[in-house]
Amino acid sequence: MINRLAAESLPADMPAFMRTPEAINEIAYLGPEPDRWRSRAEPELNAAQAPDHFIDIEYADLIGPLPRQRYQYIAALYAYIAAHPDRAADLQPEKVGFQPYVTSEVWERLKSAMRDYRTLSAAHQDTKPVEAAILFYAGWLGHYVGDGSQPLHVTIQYNGWVGPNPNGYTTDHKIHSQFETAFVDAAINVSDVQPLLAPLHPINDEWDDYLAYLRHTGSLTERVYQLDKQHGFDAEGTPESKQFTAERLAAGASMLRDLYVAAWIKSAEPVPDWHDQHTQPAAASGSDPAAAAAAPQEAGPDIEEIDPTLGPVYKVRPGMTVPVIVWAPDPEYSNEARRKKLTGSVLVSAIVGTDGHTHDVQAASHLGMGLDENAVKAVQQYRFQPATYQAKPVPTRVNIKVDFHLYDSRIAK
Repeated sequence: MINRLAAESLPADMPAFMRTPEAINEIAYLGPEPDRWRSRAEPELNAAQAPDHFIDIEYADLIGPLPRQRYQYIAALYAYIAAHPDRAADLQPEKVGFQPYVTSEVWERLKSAMRDYRTLSAAHQDTKPVEAAILFYAGWLGHYVGDGSQPLHVTIQYNGWVGPNPNGYTTDHKIHSQFETAFVDAAINVSDVQPLLAPLHPINDEWDDYLAYLRHTGSLTERVYQLDKQHGFDAEGTPESKQFTAERLAAGASMLRDLYVAAWIKSAEPVPDWHDQHTQPAAASGSDPAAAAAAPQEAGPDIEEIDPTLGPVYKVRPGMTVPVIVWAPDPEYSNEARRKKLTGSVLVSAIVGTDGHTHDVQAASHLGMGLDENAVKAVQQYRFQPATYQAKPVPTRVNIKVDFHLYDSRIAK
C-alpha cells in the first residue's frame, strides 16, 4: 500500500516510465520483497538482512550521534561494548539493528541508477535495463521506509513491553504482527490513507531527514500500546486506531515519495572529484594539504593539538566515536628482557589518522631493555577504524598499553 501510494503520487517532472500503471504495479509488488528473503529456506540470507528491518533507537543512541556509514556504526557499538562489557548482550550490532543504514544504502543505489538513466537518455541509448534497475531499487527502498513508519520497528518495545510497566501494557509477543498485519488487512484500505498524504516536501539531507522521520515514528510507540490496551487492533478496531494507522501509512508513503523525488533531483548533481584519503588526509576540509599544515592554527575546545602533517588532532570526547583497533600485532621481546624475564607494560602515545594508521608514535612510559622501542614498533603497525566527529573521520590522540608477558609456548598451543 505504501509503495503504491508513493508511486501514484509522483509529480509530473519525474521520469515518465516510473508513472505508468505497469511501473506502479511493479513498485507495489516489490514492497514486500525483503520479507520474502526471510524464509527458512534461505537461512543465511535471513540472518544477514533481518537486522535491516529495525533499529532499537534507545540502544543506538548510547554511542552518541549516529555516524552515517554502517561500519563506523558497527565499530562504535563494539567500542561501547568494550567500555561497558555489562551491556554486551544488548549492544551487539545485529541486535540493535541497521534500519537507517540499509535505507540510505538502497536510496544511494536508486540515485546512482537514476544518474545512469540520465546519461543514457542524453546519449539516446537504450534505457530499458536501467529502468528495470530503478524500479527494483524503488520497490526495495519502499519496504524499509514503510518499516520506518511503524513505531514498533524503531524501539526496544518492538513486540511486548519490556522494563518498568506502570501502565500495564501487554507483554505478549504478538502486538507487532497484530498491529501491522492482521489489523491493517482487516481494517485499512487505500481510500483511508490516500487523502492523508502530505504535500511534497523537499529533502535537504537524506540522512538527517530520514533520522528525523524515524525519531518522530519512535515518539508514537506508547500510543500503539495505549490503543492495543483499548482493544483498538482487535478485528476492525476503533475509529481512533484506524485513524492512527492510516496516518502512519500515509507518513510512510509521503516520505517514500519525497525520497524518490530527492534521488531524481540529486542524480543530476555532478559526482565529486575523487581524492585519495590515505595520501591527502587534510583534503577532507576542502583545503590544500600543504597549506593546511603550514597555516597557523590554534587548539580549541575540541582540538588537542595541531600536528604539522595531519592538522587538527581531536580530543576523544562525548559525541565522538572512538578509534577501534582492527589489527594489532604482538610486540617482540628483546633478547635481554627475555633473559632477565622482564615483564610489564609500556604506555604508547599515538595519533590515529583518518586513514586508520598510527602517526607520531612515542613511548609515554618505560620498561627498558629494548621493550620501549619494540612497543613503538608494534603500535606503528596497528590499524584502526578511525574516530568520527560530526559523522566525519578525524585524527585523534590515543594512549595504548602494550603488554609484555612471558609464557610457555607449549601451553599456549
